[in-house]
Amino acid sequence: MDVKFEPSLENYKDNVESLLLEREASNNLMLGILDRLTNDSDSYKKGFHLGLVEVDGEPIYAFMQTSTNNWILADIDYVHNNVIRKVAAFLCESRVSVPGVLGPTKEAGTFRNEWESLTQTQATIKMRQLIYQLDQVNTFPEIEGQLREAKPQDRPLVKNWLIQFGVAASENISEDDADQMAQSFIYNRTLYFWVVEGIPVSMVNRSRKTKNGATLNAVFTPDEWKRNGYATAAVAKLTEKLLEDGFQFCSLYTDLANSTSNRIYKKIGYYEVGSSIVYNFNTRL
Repeated sequence: MDVKFEPSLENYKDNVESLLLEREASNNLMLGILDRLTNDSDSYKKGFHLGLVEVDGEPIYAFMQTSTNNWILADIDYVHNNVIRKVAAFLCESRVSVPGVLGPTKEAGTFRNEWESLTQTQATIKMRQLIYQLDQVNTFPEIEGQLREAKPQDRPLVKNWLIQFGVAASENISEDDADQMAQSFIYNRTLYFWVVEGIPVSMVNRSRKTKNGATLNAVFTPDEWKRNGYATAAVAKLTEKLLEDGFQFCSLYTDLANSTSNRIYKKIGYYEVGSSIVYNFNTRL
């Protein structure tokens, strides 16, 4: 078994893309990052690592990191625990930064146990997640309002809402990061509002793309507009638009503990295709 870093993005995609596409929606994060790296070389200016496991020259597993973020583990059918342990040992020997790991619950748990043993650090669970896919939007009662693409003049509002979204999602999004994200979302024409009588009341963003699908994120409704069905309407209409634009399916991550968002997505037509867990490594034993 050979565990290594692949310096060539093109070679890496050639090696792992077919593996990841076997569970395309569950691997939307890795596939989406590879799409961005291919089409927008400035997306990850702080660098990235592309990890690969091979047996007799054939790829059997993939893992990656962007900047100093958590390592991402692929969702591959029938992967043996020993493969994940080898990945952890390789990263330890490589002396790269491993602030945490995210991936399928079983594989991430195996990595966590091995990493704790190798480094004498202790992991904490940041979030348990579900991954959903939708192929067709369910019919449900019309909700007042309409979907509108965010415009340059909306940037201050988007920035403010992204900061609030970060707080709600236990993600520390700084003002500078929120402003840059707002600029990028608006420039790339991916962020949409649900608007009632001219007033934005909820937002949703089309984030990553894979070969056949699109992923939604940054679903947020301020407190004063909650419990009106606006997030449901925004997600449903953007999902419907993306399917009409030619994507075969849409996907998204949810916080397992957030029963409201999980209920909303199921109502629209999203169904569970995978689970994920995020571990942070931050305490020495």
